[in-house]
Amino acid sequence: MAVIVRFFAGARAAAGVNEISLESSSAMHILDQAAAIHPKLGQVLPQCSYLLDEVSLRDLSIIVADGSTLDVLPPFAGG
Repeated sequence: MAVIVRFFAGARAAAGVNEISLESSSAMHILDQAAAIHPKLGQVLPQCSYLLDEVSLRDLSIIVADGSTLDVLPPFAGG
């Protein structure tokens, strides 16, 4: 099993893919791995918010369990 990392909007454009699968680790380590695989993400991730299994995630030191989904959401503009 693994963690599914899904990218939305600008994060998807930076990654060039909709999602990737990575080994379980802390959320920060998973995001660092994603940026290592897709370097343009490094410019987007600092402005993003995150959902872990559809719940807002603020503490990136949390260990993400196998089978979980980590969503990467850049800021959205609109009115």
